Amino acid sequence: MKISPVSRKNAAQYIRYCRLYGAEHDDSFLPDEAFIPTDEYPAYLASEGEHALGAVGLMRTLQYRRKGTARLTVYHAADKSPETYASLLNAIRPHAAGLDYVHGFLPEARTEARRCWEALGFTADRHIYSLAYRAHEFPDARIPEGYTLTTLARDDAAGIRELCGLWNRNYGSQPGFIGASPEWIADGFDGPEHVPGGTLLLKHGPAPVGTVRVSRDDAERKTADVAMLSIHPDYRGRGLGRLLLRKAVEAALRNDLHPVYLSVNAENASAVALYLSEGFTGNALMVCYKLDVK
Repeated sequence: MKISPVSRKNAAQYIRYCRLYGAEHDDSFLPDEAFIPTDEYPAYLASEGEHALGAVGLMRTLQYRRKGTARLTVYHAADKSPETYASLLNAIRPHAAGLDYVHGFLPEARTEARRCWEALGFTADRHIYSLAYRAHEFPDARIPEGYTLTTLARDDAAGIRELCGLWNRNYGSQPGFIGASPEWIADGFDGPEHVPGGTLLLKHGPAPVGTVRVSRDDAERKTADVAMLSIHPDYRGRGLGRLLLRKAVEAALRNDLHPVYLSVNAENASAVALYLSEGFTGNALMVCYKLDVK
């Protein structure tokens, strides 16, 4: 078995492998057709001759490194061999130098892969529900008196700063929270994941009180992902989270993106109850694994 760094020469093979097998583990950040490995996105292939046996990729952007971590974008062995998993991990590990840990996600049902990860030192950190909205209509979502809902654009620097500040404040204590920067949000307007009308800031008078963002989840399948849904603690219990969720679904469906997905920590019972009451249904239960690399 040979372990090779992904380069321009073999990037197409790596992309094909990820598209073929990656969703068996986690399809959240699989490479698109334009993928070229960089220092922030290193990747490796395991192969025998011309046959690919496995792949591993790491997302180590500044956003993650500031939190002392990096995220596995793919970590899969088609031959289900512990040796292949171990070889891929040994290849990618140097790219985690200086970090505290790397993390990745596996469906709870993938028991064989989970045993391989655990044998290599990965430990389960938390569980995540992946939920999907499969209806084709969006419910009524009226803005209460005294509130305004602003659709942000790339050049709205002040609004983007307010969005990031509120999101980081609201979610800073949540397990696995990475955070957002104004630069990261602004860059998203230029990327393929951008959804027109999908970045929303709710205000009560001049005060920002709620955030939500809808992104294109998969360009080929034309699906959407809801993220950054949060409400200021002083404004919770007023139905504003439900309002923003409905507006997010509306933005996705108006852009012909369907189904609409979201992820939520399983222990966040109130959020899970909200999503289920709004028509989201279970798609998968994911396990977040951490590997200490200090």
